[in-house]
Amino acid sequence: MKQGIYILLLLLAFSACEEIYRPDIDEVDSLLVIEAMLRADKDVNNIFLYQSRNFNNPDNSYPRVGGATVFLVDNEGYTLNCPETSSGIYTFFGRLDPQRQYQLIVDLGGDRYASDMQAVPEQPALDSVYGERAYKVSIDGTANSSDAIEREYGVQLYSDMQQRGSLSHYRFYGRKVIQYIDTYDTVIEGMPETRPIYIWNSIYPKGTFNIAGPPQYSTEKNIFKHPLEFFENGYHKYMPDTMSFMGWIYIIDQFGINEGSYNFYKDLNQQLGAEGRIFDPVYIQLEGNIKCQNDPGKVVLGNFEITTYNEARYFLFYNSFRDDFTLKKIEYFYDIPLRGYVKDIMPDFWEFINKRYP
Repeated sequence: MKQGIYILLLLLAFSACEEIYRPDIDEVDSLLVIEAMLRADKDVNNIFLYQSRNFNNPDNSYPRVGGATVFLVDNEGYTLNCPETSSGIYTFFGRLDPQRQYQLIVDLGGDRYASDMQAVPEQPALDSVYGERAYKVSIDGTANSSDAIEREYGVQLYSDMQQRGSLSHYRFYGRKVIQYIDTYDTVIEGMPETRPIYIWNSIYPKGTFNIAGPPQYSTEKNIFKHPLEFFENGYHKYMPDTMSFMGWIYIIDQFGINEGSYNFYKDLNQQLGAEGRIFDPVYIQLEGNIKCQNDPGKVVLGNFEITTYNEARYFLFYNSFRDDFTLKKIEYFYDIPLRGYVKDIMPDFWEFINKRYP
C-alpha cells in the first residue's frame, strides 16, 4: 500500500505543470539618445541623434532624430557648427585643437542639451607589448543554473603604459586576423603540382569594454601589465583542422580618453557584465555627461567623448603542442580586407617571422 502511494506521488510530481510568469512592464516614452564620440585626429566626425525603444518593442531599429541644431563651443567662446548631413546625423568637419576644451550643445524642440567641457587628451602610446602562457577561466551559467567553469590554455598579451602629460586613461579595441593555408592540385605545363591557397579571417572582441586606468586610491599613474587580448590554443575553432595555421595579425586600436569617459565605461561594464547572480550590481540608468539645461529633470541618454588615437600591430605565432611562442611588432601597416583568400601568390600583408618591409 505504501509503495503504491509513493509511486502515485512520484507520478504526480513528474506530471506537475509549470506556469510561465510574464510580468507587466510599464510602457515609457522614448528618450533622446545622443551618441557623440569625436576623434581629435579625424577630419570628419559624426554625431548621431536617435530615440530609444521600449523593452518589449519588437522593432529593433532606433528612429533617427532630425531637425536639431548641433554645435560645439570651445573654452575661448568660439562656435563650431555641425550641420545635419543625413537624417539624424550631424557632422563636424575639421580637427579639434589639442590646446582647447569643447562642449557639445544640441537644441531640439525648444530644449537645450549641453555636455560637460571635454579636454583633448594627450596622444596615447603603448610602451611595451608582451605575452605569457596562461589559462583563461570563464563561467557559463546564471543564478538559476549550475555554473560550468571552463579553463582554456593560450597566450595572454599585456601592455605597459607610462603617463603622458595628463593622460592616464585608455580604451582598447582589437582586431585579430587569423592566417591559414590550404592547398589544391593542378596541372602546369603537363606536370601535376600542389599549389597554396592563402586564407584569412577577422575576429572582433565581444562583451565588455577594454579600459585601463591607474589604480584606485593611488598616486601611481603608470599602468603595468594591462591585459590586451587572449589567444586560445584551440585556434581550429576559427579554421578547418585540415588546414595549416600560419599565425595571428593583431591590430590594436588604442584611444586616449578623459577620466569622465573612463568612469562612464566602467559603470557600463558593470551592467554588461551582470549575469543574474545574487551579488551582481543592480541595473540602473547610466548617467552620461549630457543634461537638459532648461529642464534638469528631463532624461537624456548618451555621452560626449573626445579621444585621441594610436594604432599598433603585432604578429603572434605559436604551436598548440608547445609552450613557446613568437611575438614581433609589425612596422609597416598594410590594408587588410576583413576576410578572403588568394591562390598561388602570397598577399602583401601576409605575415611571417623574417618578413622584410618596404
